[in-house]
Amino acid sequence: MKSSAHVLRSGLLLLLLAAQTFAQHAPECFTGAHRTLRNPYRSIDFDSTEIQNTAIQDLVCDHALAPGWYRFKLNNKPAEMPTTCVEMNHCGTQAPVWLSLKDKSLPQPGEVLQLSACATWQFFHGSTKDCCLFRIPITIRNCGDFLLYYLQPTQGCMGYCAKVAPTLAPRFCPPGEVEVNGRCKAVLPSLPSRPLISSELNGHSVHLRCSFILPSSSLPLGFHVVWARHISNSMKAEIHQESTVKPFSLVEMDGVHFRLGETFLCSVSTFQINVTHSRSSPRESEAFYAGLKFSVESLQIAENGKEHEVRVHSTVPLPCYDLNHCGVPLVLGVQNPDGLGHEVSNVALSTCQVQLRPTPCSKGTCGQASFFITAVTDFTRDGNRISLISSLPELSTSRLWRSYIPRSLKVTVQDIPTSICYSLTDPHIITLDGRHYDNYQTGTFVLYLSLARDFEVHSRQWHCGSRHHAVACSCGIAAREGNDVAIIDMCNGQRQETRPKLTVKVLGGEHGNGRHVRVLESHQGKKITIIFPSGAFVRADVGDWGMSLSVRAPSVDYGKTQGLCGTFDRNINNDIQGYEGLHDDLHAFIEHWRLAPGESLFDKTPPGSRQEERRHFCRCQKGYSSFPSDGEARNVFGPSTHSDCIAQDNVDYTSVFPSLDTTMEYVNSHEREGSILNMSSSHPLNGRAHHFNVNNDEEFRNDHLLSNARLRRQTMFKFQLASQRISQADLEHLAYFFPEDHLVKPRPGIQPRWPTPSGLTPGKALEVCHMALSNSTVGTVCRGLLGRRLEEAVNLCILDLQLKDDLSWDEAMVPYLANECERRVLENRAHRDHGVLIQPGGPGEEVTALRCPKFCNSNGKCTEFGCQCHQSFSLYDCSVTIAGQPVKLSDLENGGLCDLRTFDCRKVRVFGLGFIASDGLSCQATRLKNVNGVWIPGEKQRTKATFLSSKVLDCGVPLLSSAAVHTEDFMIDDKPYARWEISVTNDGAQYSFAKVLTIYDGICQACTASHSGICKLKDRTCNIDGMCFAEGDINPGSPCLLCDPDTSKYTWSLNQVNQPPAFHQPQDELRTFSGEDFVFQFAASDPEGSALLFQLVNGPKGAILSPAGLLIWRVPSPPEEEWLQSTFYFTLSDECNAQSTLSVQIHVVPCGCQNGGTCVTDFTFPAGSGKYLCVCPDGKQGDLCHEDVDKCLLAPCADGKCINTDGGFRCNCPEGLTGATCQEDVDECKQMPCFPGVHCLNSHGSYNCGPCPEGMQGNGRKCTVDMRPATITPTLAPGTTVHKVREVLMQNPTTLHSRIQISKIMPRAEPLGLPQAQPTTWRRDSGLSLSSVFQNHMTSHTSKNTNVITPDPVKVAPPQICTTNVMQKSGKPAAETCTSRPCFPGVQCINRRSPHVGYVCGRCPPGLHGNGRICMKSAKAASNYLSHQQTAGQRSRTPHSTSQRSEQSAPYKVTPPSLHLITHSGLVIKPRQTTRPLLNYIVSTRTKPWTSQRPARPLKGTLGALSYSLPESELPADREEAALIPTTPNQTPLLQSASSIQAWIGSRVTDEEHVVPCAGRPCFPGVQCDKALDGSFRCGRCPVGFTGDGKTCRAVCKHTCGRNMECAAPNTCLCKAGYSGSNCQLVTCEPACVNGGICVAPGVCQCPSGFHGETCQEAVCRLACENGGTCTGLQTCSCPYGFVGPRCETMVCSRHCHNGGQCVSPDECRCQPGWNGPSCESALCSPVCLNDGVCIRPNTCECPHGFYGAQCQNAICTPPCKNSGLCMRNNVCSCLKGYTGRRCEQSVCEHMCINGGRCVGPDVCDCPSGWRGKRCDKPSCEQKCLNGAECVGPNTCHCAPGWHGMLCHIPHCQQKCLYSSRCVRPNVCACRSGFSGAFCSKKLRWQAVLSQKPQEVHPLLGLFEDGLF
Repeated sequence: MKSSAHVLRSGLLLLLLAAQTFAQHAPECFTGAHRTLRNPYRSIDFDSTEIQNTAIQDLVCDHALAPGWYRFKLNNKPAEMPTTCVEMNHCGTQAPVWLSLKDKSLPQPGEVLQLSACATWQFFHGSTKDCCLFRIPITIRNCGDFLLYYLQPTQGCMGYCAKVAPTLAPRFCPPGEVEVNGRCKAVLPSLPSRPLISSELNGHSVHLRCSFILPSSSLPLGFHVVWARHISNSMKAEIHQESTVKPFSLVEMDGVHFRLGETFLCSVSTFQINVTHSRSSPRESEAFYAGLKFSVESLQIAENGKEHEVRVHSTVPLPCYDLNHCGVPLVLGVQNPDGLGHEVSNVALSTCQVQLRPTPCSKGTCGQASFFITAVTDFTRDGNRISLISSLPELSTSRLWRSYIPRSLKVTVQDIPTSICYSLTDPHIITLDGRHYDNYQTGTFVLYLSLARDFEVHSRQWHCGSRHHAVACSCGIAAREGNDVAIIDMCNGQRQETRPKLTVKVLGGEHGNGRHVRVLESHQGKKITIIFPSGAFVRADVGDWGMSLSVRAPSVDYGKTQGLCGTFDRNINNDIQGYEGLHDDLHAFIEHWRLAPGESLFDKTPPGSRQEERRHFCRCQKGYSSFPSDGEARNVFGPSTHSDCIAQDNVDYTSVFPSLDTTMEYVNSHEREGSILNMSSSHPLNGRAHHFNVNNDEEFRNDHLLSNARLRRQTMFKFQLASQRISQADLEHLAYFFPEDHLVKPRPGIQPRWPTPSGLTPGKALEVCHMALSNSTVGTVCRGLLGRRLEEAVNLCILDLQLKDDLSWDEAMVPYLANECERRVLENRAHRDHGVLIQPGGPGEEVTALRCPKFCNSNGKCTEFGCQCHQSFSLYDCSVTIAGQPVKLSDLENGGLCDLRTFDCRKVRVFGLGFIASDGLSCQATRLKNVNGVWIPGEKQRTKATFLSSKVLDCGVPLLSSAAVHTEDFMIDDKPYARWEISVTNDGAQYSFAKVLTIYDGICQACTASHSGICKLKDRTCNIDGMCFAEGDINPGSPCLLCDPDTSKYTWSLNQVNQPPAFHQPQDELRTFSGEDFVFQFAASDPEGSALLFQLVNGPKGAILSPAGLLIWRVPSPPEEEWLQSTFYFTLSDECNAQSTLSVQIHVVPCGCQNGGTCVTDFTFPAGSGKYLCVCPDGKQGDLCHEDVDKCLLAPCADGKCINTDGGFRCNCPEGLTGATCQEDVDECKQMPCFPGVHCLNSHGSYNCGPCPEGMQGNGRKCTVDMRPATITPTLAPGTTVHKVREVLMQNPTTLHSRIQISKIMPRAEPLGLPQAQPTTWRRDSGLSLSSVFQNHMTSHTSKNTNVITPDPVKVAPPQICTTNVMQKSGKPAAETCTSRPCFPGVQCINRRSPHVGYVCGRCPPGLHGNGRICMKSAKAASNYLSHQQTAGQRSRTPHSTSQRSEQSAPYKVTPPSLHLITHSGLVIKPRQTTRPLLNYIVSTRTKPWTSQRPARPLKGTLGALSYSLPESELPADREEAALIPTTPNQTPLLQSASSIQAWIGSRVTDEEHVVPCAGRPCFPGVQCDKALDGSFRCGRCPVGFTGDGKTCRAVCKHTCGRNMECAAPNTCLCKAGYSGSNCQLVTCEPACVNGGICVAPGVCQCPSGFHGETCQEAVCRLACENGGTCTGLQTCSCPYGFVGPRCETMVCSRHCHNGGQCVSPDECRCQPGWNGPSCESALCSPVCLNDGVCIRPNTCECPHGFYGAQCQNAICTPPCKNSGLCMRNNVCSCLKGYTGRRCEQSVCEHMCINGGRCVGPDVCDCPSGWRGKRCDKPSCEQKCLNGAECVGPNTCHCAPGWHGMLCHIPHCQQKCLYSSRCVRPNVCACRSGFSGAFCSKKLRWQAVLSQKPQEVHPLLGLFEDGLF
């Protein structure tokens, strides 16, 4: 039974095999007779809507399908047409075509059937579907293994469908085979593991490598690799397939088939070589994504200020063109899918461009870049929004990257609430969560405290003027964020008389990274907003009574706040909370947040902290620039250089109120602490009045702060409360005395009642508040946005009227309504998305009402910058009429008295009625002069008026001219310093009545506000040089003088109490060492602050003590181990001659350095410590130079061995290295260590040899082959040119030229850097033959030849041509094949069939141009490159001589190969040198330059082989390598085939005009050229695979090439130019079609409507675009910046032109004369303002304090400069040489006057009695010292030895003169008569005396006689 079943099964198998064989006999079943449709979109499972929405051009449309036989494949599996109806929008098309069988069945193997195909269509959605609307005839052939379809083009855009075919193969396979996918295949091993895809960089091109592990098998296996890409979640499309024997497959990412942004796979199956019909089951790799990836797929962030780092990395290598252009630049962008494009971005990036830097590929990353992303704090309730972060390569990158659009990163931003806290009027506090309560207490409180960061807000409250109740109002606010502190304070003054002072501080000084705060002023300074970098702001709405406060909390503080503003967690029940929890008592809660005196930001400046540097962020949206425009209030933070981004777009700073950024007015000056806000001008750019700060006298400042003007407000308290006693020490810690901080008892409770004491009823209050608020402009327009807030404001207004009992408070809540309306507008995303904030005057009426309060009262025009008032109207809302308003003055501050020693008398506060903040508001000061006791008006000056309120303003007081300040013009007497009449005007025309201001010197004068204006002089003062001094005041020029009225009231008196200076002993004992240059600074001080003078009295030799106390001493070298001690004596005196005598001891220690070391001072220790360091000589080291240096310790010999020597070290270098430190490489390749022809590559310390030539084995140094008979056939060894040599009949040897030229042919050496050998002249030896040379060469190829030919300079006739054949050692010809990969990567290489050898290269890949060996992106560049290569040899050929040189020729130049050349005539040429040979040689003896009939062929050299490629138009099927002889520059030209060589040699041309016919290479490359007897030539047969006459040969393909193909090589069909694809079905246009154009033919684009041009690049517009616009689409213009409209006809100004300027371009204003600047905001003054003067109006300068004049050219110094000093600027004198001091009142002596001398002029000392000289250093004696004595002191003589007395006139004798004798000279006695001897001890007899001769008598004897002794 089993046997019969087996027989049946075998029979069935035979029948099926027979049918299959019969079917395969049909011609269309053979390969090449049909085409394969492989598009995976044709699958019935593919939904076409996926590509209809993204890439409609990829739809399958078979209307252009060529009629023919087709086969279907899906994912490399056999497929067939479906036989059931297919739904629309499937198979990659809209109308799918399927096969209709009706009642028929598919054909059996070998059968053919005629059937019909149906197209499915549905006319519109909901209509009936027609499965067979169209019918198309189809013929089906069953080829056994697959079905073939004869298809026709469809009638429209339809597509033939396919599905995976069922099993058609037999189910019973023969032995040795198994069934695989329905087919019998041989049992082959599969891959042991999955293939792996990686990427690599070859040159500048990116390649993908599919590598795999080879299976174990005894069969010769090949590998079939199929590349595919994902096209959907479940589908993939095949791209490329190839068969290889290598363990990898390499494909180039060309941007067409292999593109970035796609996921690739490779599957590998094995097959037996030469048996391709059977394959193993494929193994598929993991998916590989090629492109860019973000570090996260999506990101969830929140508006909490946190920064998130995002990395983008590349999975493929990045190109590196040079050192400066490595990687790929990416442009980052942000898109908001749910936005309209003009709203604030939801996220911000730290940079808008990153550079992908290449790195070695590791873990899927080949390069990466990083940036930071953060959510924008936008203060908008917009919910959770999604943004997309894109990263696009720049257009300047390569084509692969340029066409790549990476995936975007999805970022979801969680919205976090923000809120505002209010402190209004009384104040009524509205917390962040909306809870209301009242705080009637005065003092300083914590209003807001953040627990998440360094942010706190303090507020101050004072009594604000209620007539009946103790209510409070805010008068100041101070805020700190990080190191930035900003204070708005008006608490240091009187209510309704003061204005806020703004102070901006940076904690930590210059090192504190702060100053990021911004100050914005609106409504002429009545609304001040201070914005911090976090987005938080504090706002003060200023009134006469104080200010209402607003504090905005950013999202980062949500749930993390404390203070009076509550907890900010949307729970109003826990707002009344302190540090310790909830408070039940509101009063206890308020007291909990009260700050003690001196602890608030108003008084105490906290220490700075190290803040993290803020990173800059940008929106990076389309058209975005980080530089803000002039009118843009969004980005109030200026540019910075810390980052690519220069903005702070991570916070939205949008504001509706028109404001002016005045930050620079408060942060530019380091000296002033604050500035008073200016509210007096309608234009915010007008000058500011600065807060006065008394210079150099802190006591004056304290007096000013505690003056009567401040104390007056303390007495105005209606409710007198006890206060603490404040000491002067306590006041020193306060900025000013704020009495509300020092109240002991709490303020009484408030119990308001109706009606109020003035009779105000609730109804009347409701009516007033309703009219002031509900019917106000803001209340009416913003009613819908305010909601219940409007009603709450009315209730608070009623409460204010009840407490104050004053109807003037009815509009105090209007700023609150405006602030709340702005908040609601900014929170409402709908308003922002519709451009309300972008377009001025847009649909948002709320914005207009906020910009222009009360709609400018109909007295002005509303603009983007607020109200522009009509003439005669002023104020920010145009509510005040300027003309005709009377002004009345009531009083001046302090009754019109100003003490210039105590107060700032440059301005005076004026009280009155009717002051208006207008442009014409000013003051007028009239100088009063006293003439004969009568005050007469003098000069008048207009001064600046600073508006405070309608009742108070400040008037500037002119400074007196320099002529009026001189001493002679102003002497202190009973007249004041100056008197002025002050008057005020609103319009510059009508002035008020004047009030008198008296300025006096309070030290010497006591003045009262009397009509006479006369002052009284004070007692106990001095009037010196026209200046006042109080008793005890020190002379500014000398501390020895002071004001002592008891001594003199008009001159300086000596300081009688002067203490000597005090010397500060050094803390430690002073030490030094021998040889040190000892330097030490002594310190001392004087109790009176006088200058000190050091004078050395005694000390060691060489010591110098400077007058300032600097001791310099070169210490001598003492004996070893001996300690020395030196004492220095010096005096210390002050300017007033008080003196001290002192001494200091210094210990000296010897230098302990050994072995010749030198001691130097160790400056790490303080001076005088005696510490030293040793500087050691060479070879020594250690602290004391006691150790020897190990020179080998630092490994100086690199890889060599270091040996210490006496003089240093010696290096023993290993092989391959040389030099003193083994750093120099030995080039072993110069010794030719490799086998001849093998490339030698030198490396550091070694070398490497390349592979042995083809057919040889070895390590590159030694290569061996088998010896065979020397059969010479055409071949090409690697790197060797071979010629077939035939027997040549030579003429008489004597006529043969005696010189030949042998040129060594080298491959192109540029890529490898190979040198080119220089030719050498060799001499001929007779008696040798060419054949013997060949024999010698074949037997001893590698032997060195030392039989050299000496150069011979004798010139002979031109040589003839000889040829030679270069063989390998064995004589076996070597053939270059495709195994050496000679062709361009990706180009097909075809090995030639035997008997021919070599290869041919196919066409370059699509998009590249060249000959297959060399491919370039540009066709022009490729042509130029190949032409250069072809002509290079021609340009470098050695020109031959003309007829004059026919008998003489240069010696033959031969490069030195180890080679013997033998001729039949017996000529032997031996090489002279022993240089090892390279591989290519050619011999030429032509007598005339040779010209080719066709261009020379390009040559490309490789390391392993030398090949030759033809142009694509001449591509052969087989390659005759013998005909392809390359050459290089400076070498002989190319030769043709061996037959041509034979013809040349056989003819032996003697006539140099005769040309060998075959020399022109007339035959097809590879075809032999033979010379005929008649002198003509004959070409042989075309190579195999070609047909033609030998001159012209064309390739032959066995099967006809398909459509759009041509036969490019034997049996090789390639796509024609302009076509690509697996079947050349794709049309290519270069350049590509744009704007939706479709490529319908090579280089032909079909353009859509509205575009035209070769690539559809030009748009069509019926009307031309104006103003430089570009037509980008049908009737669509792309307008340049600043122009809008359908045709760009409307210009839009980006800035507001001020002062009458006109907008003439989007960014240009044409200014009126006298104005300039981008917005005409800057006035012009000619000449310019000097000394920091500000040009405020055309030709009008506003001078700073201390200067006056039309150009501020005159400076003022008060008191004036003395001694002809020049006043340079405010109170700064430039002194003449010899004078110093603030007023040049002090003389300067270059050398200090000593001995009590006084400097009275430049270098002039007034010496006291007894001294003289320039420095009073020379003593003076009134009577001359006698007998050689020296005057050494005042009237003090220093006597010579033997003299004494006051004048040294008394001699001195050591022994007493006897007998009443007298000493008349030193040791000389004058004896009396009768005595003699030295001391008159001998008595003489008178006879002896008388007997003496007269001349022998003692000469002094006469003295006695004269009675002198």
